[in-house]
Amino acid sequence: MIKQAQKNNITNISTLIFDAIHNIANTLTGENEENKILETLDFYIKMDINRLSYNNIWVYEIENQTVGLILAYNSNDIEKLDAPILEHLKTKNIFLNSFEKESFADEFYIDTVSVLENFQGRGIAKELFMFIENKAEQLGFKKLSLLVDFENPKALALYEKLGFEKNEILKVSGSNFYHMIKKLY
Repeated sequence: MIKQAQKNNITNISTLIFDAIHNIANTLTGENEENKILETLDFYIKMDINRLSYNNIWVYEIENQTVGLILAYNSNDIEKLDAPILEHLKTKNIFLNSFEKESFADEFYIDTVSVLENFQGRGIAKELFMFIENKAEQLGFKKLSLLVDFENPKALALYEKLGFEKNEILKVSGSNFYHMIKKLY
């Protein structure tokens, strides 16, 4: 079952995000140790407004266990969504004006999709994508977008199978990514 994440039940969410975004988690949290990264991700997830907020996360549950998630938001809101994270990083003496560009105007941007390893291969990611595509259409978006690491051909193949097409190359946290879009009709 897919449902909106809840602020008071974030079990597995930071782990799922970390598993999907790897080095980007270091950039967003200002941390290098896994336990500190997960702790900071938990802090962000519980916030009402930021790119990693529970308000932007939909979880896939099996028997009340979060086994997958999709995190997505309006690309036009990125400055507002990143402001609380940038403020938190200042408390760690990390001063950034913004993060590297991951999306373009007027996209419903899929920031993260992740499924626990033991639950992969069951079509959960595909269901999450269908859910978020419907959500984007309900909100009036004409396109979905996401990034995929050059080093992740398995994900690239899945996204292409789901109808996403490469349109740009972006560099984020030292790695090259394809920016991909799917036009919605």
